[in-house]
Amino acid sequence: MKRSNLMLYNTMSMKKEPLRVAHGNALRMFVCGPTVQSYIHAGHARTYVFYDVLARYLSHLGYRVNFLVNITDVDDRITEAAKKEGVKPGDIVRKYTKSFLDDMRGLNVRSVTSFERVSDYIPVMIDQIAILVDSKLAYMADGVVYFDTSKFPDYGKLSHQSKSELLLRPLELTPNKKNLLDFSLWRPVILEQGKWESPWGRGSPGWHIEDTAVSLTNFGPQYDIHGGAYELIYPHHEAEIAQGESLTGKKPLVRLWVHTGLVNLGGRKMSKSAGNTFLVKELLREFSADEVRYYLLSWRRREDMEFSIPRLRRSSKAYARLVARAEKLKGQGKTVGGARVSPEETRELLSPFYSAMDDDIDTPKVLEWVERELSRSSSSDAAKRYSALRLVSFVLGVHFAKP
Repeated sequence: MKRSNLMLYNTMSMKKEPLRVAHGNALRMFVCGPTVQSYIHAGHARTYVFYDVLARYLSHLGYRVNFLVNITDVDDRITEAAKKEGVKPGDIVRKYTKSFLDDMRGLNVRSVTSFERVSDYIPVMIDQIAILVDSKLAYMADGVVYFDTSKFPDYGKLSHQSKSELLLRPLELTPNKKNLLDFSLWRPVILEQGKWESPWGRGSPGWHIEDTAVSLTNFGPQYDIHGGAYELIYPHHEAEIAQGESLTGKKPLVRLWVHTGLVNLGGRKMSKSAGNTFLVKELLREFSADEVRYYLLSWRRREDMEFSIPRLRRSSKAYARLVARAEKLKGQGKTVGGARVSPEETRELLSPFYSAMDDDIDTPKVLEWVERELSRSSSSDAAKRYSALRLVSFVLGVHFAKP
């Protein structure tokens, strides 16, 4: 394993922490995937491109990365989308799952080990809910099974909210819940894409238990990294912690919570519901994956990003200039007699790259370093510099330097 001083900002502790993996070099990372009721947009692209870069870098450091993304194919919104499009829910799931996977390939997101459909985990969810009910950590009201947040004192620790602050953001308002913050685990809602029998009657799972079923089944009671946009911290990720730690009795469920910022358009969060989106499939008609990734990675991962097509076009021109300089550097390396360069020869040259990546995956700083390297006029070390840039290209998934 390559030596690394990787530090990642942990949402739980609100500080940068060293990566510590429990099982040697086997690293487990879970990232929340999409609800497949429509096409994904630039906001989703930013999230998955970042975690793809993180996984690539971890692999480069020598970790065996098991990177899971769940696909939410059980949801009321899928039924609503089916009615709107005049088709069956199953058609919606197949259409938009295929589109999502096509977009991931189109964006050169290659590091995901497995995309897990939550519909495959319904029996696991039912078993997990039964454990919570039997342990008096969940209860039934009006046909709905709720998690009792009063039984989990740490509820709110990820979002750093007190109980009084949380009460200003009540969930699923209904008169017969024990607590305003309790969230549903099983609902008597018959979704058209599936009908499931349970000890609490025919119905469907709540959103939060879906992710817990996938992660605990694949990773066990504790794992290394959980990712997603920071808008998911409350209530979704809070609920995952409450469910997971209550089910297993082990803390912490996740060692590092690594969240990304949002993508805004005109000062407002880009979202399907607001209708202010640029779809990935549309972006890839005009721009290459390299151009889109270069633009998205020019922002630090925890910052909100203001998206615009004019900015993307300017970024694409800047990327084209880098490619042209890289081609020139490649030619210079051959002229200077560049035999194959060993990794040892590029280690010192790559020091700024490792420093930036180890500092919470600071991709803007990496791109600044790339530009500086490609602006140097010296050709004596051209082969060495081009070899270093090839490695950076692979880790970022942005191919300004090709083999």
